[in-house]
Amino acid sequence: MSGTEKAMQGVADTLREFWAHRPVRPRAGRKLGGVATGIAMRYRIDPVIVRIAFVALALSGGVGVPLYLVGWLALPDEGDAVSPLESLVHKGQSATSPAKTVLLGLLMFPALAYTFGGGGGFQVFVTIAAAVGGVYLLQKNRGHLQPATTLVEPPPVPPVPGAPAWDPLGAAPFAWDLPEPSAPAPPPAPRPRKPRVGLATLGVAMLVVAGSTIAWPFAPWLSAAHVVGLLVAVLAAGLLIGSFTGGGRGLVWLLVPLSVLGFAMTAVDFDGPATVRNVSPAPKTLEEVQGRYEVGVGGVQLDLRELPDSGSVRTSVEADLGELVVHVPKTADVTFTCEATSIGELDCLGRKAQGGGVQVEGKDLGDNGEGGLKIDLDVRTNVGEVKVLRG
Repeated sequence: MSGTEKAMQGVADTLREFWAHRPVRPRAGRKLGGVATGIAMRYRIDPVIVRIAFVALALSGGVGVPLYLVGWLALPDEGDAVSPLESLVHKGQSATSPAKTVLLGLLMFPALAYTFGGGGGFQVFVTIAAAVGGVYLLQKNRGHLQPATTLVEPPPVPPVPGAPAWDPLGAAPFAWDLPEPSAPAPPPAPRPRKPRVGLATLGVAMLVVAGSTIAWPFAPWLSAAHVVGLLVAVLAAGLLIGSFTGGGRGLVWLLVPLSVLGFAMTAVDFDGPATVRNVSPAPKTLEEVQGRYEVGVGGVQLDLRELPDSGSVRTSVEADLGELVVHVPKTADVTFTCEATSIGELDCLGRKAQGGGVQVEGKDLGDNGEGGLKIDLDVRTNVGEVKVLRG
């Protein structure tokens, strides 16, 4: 067996070991389905780290949502021998009802449609591979640990009133008359010094910013979005290392806003003018119809219902962020294309769509069939709502 085959066999064995000793979703301390809490307790790491990892995966093409649903379905609940999915195929009993299991399974369809339907196939597969790699590293390095029994420390037992300092719980009241022991308490053991993962990670992040600033004139492809992506990768690596060494938790407060900023810079393409306004044109003649109505952020309410019953007109309505509504006459022949290039909701003469990168198009002849005023519409927004309505 070659070295590559041995390495692949080792990865497969580690993942099989993960499944054999998979995390259990606890009933206490969970925020939603207990997936993140169960993983944290299984490998004795901070649950905040696991939750941040799922948020980061959700922002990276939406991968975190179906992965969380898979964990909800495949990991058993506390006190159960099998997972909800295994219970559904009669392999045992689960506290999760069959109806809830089916509902979770149905939620997988829109989650997967959003994840794989956004055009970022390569990014999605790379993110899934990174998630599987994270599971492999956890099992490889911390799989030998016994799962934590609780994430909450038990409350301290209050001392008995009148008890001496050497017997605060009142276990030996018959000896309370004895004098206090005079032997000095042993010095406290020195606390182990935590690795300075946070400072080291911030240092690497500053080097990334400085290096990008120097390299930018010579590498135009190194955009602001790329720099933010590099910073997110550095901070995520610092958090991953800190989860094993017990440091770097404060990096969360930088990772979350940078992840949101990076998602906005990569998922939403703002190329239009930086105008913020609402316009409501209502032309009454064909000559008054402009070839293009455009806003940066805001809304357009275009009313074409006062146009004459004959002739033809062509116009486009565009926005970076906002609501676009076009009213057309009941009898006009309308050829339309409606699009939300990033995220939006479309409702154009009965044709609807919503999600990321959606488009509808078609031709509607109105109440009287073909004939009369002809309108050619192109309505698109980056983020927002698009409507084309009759009457």
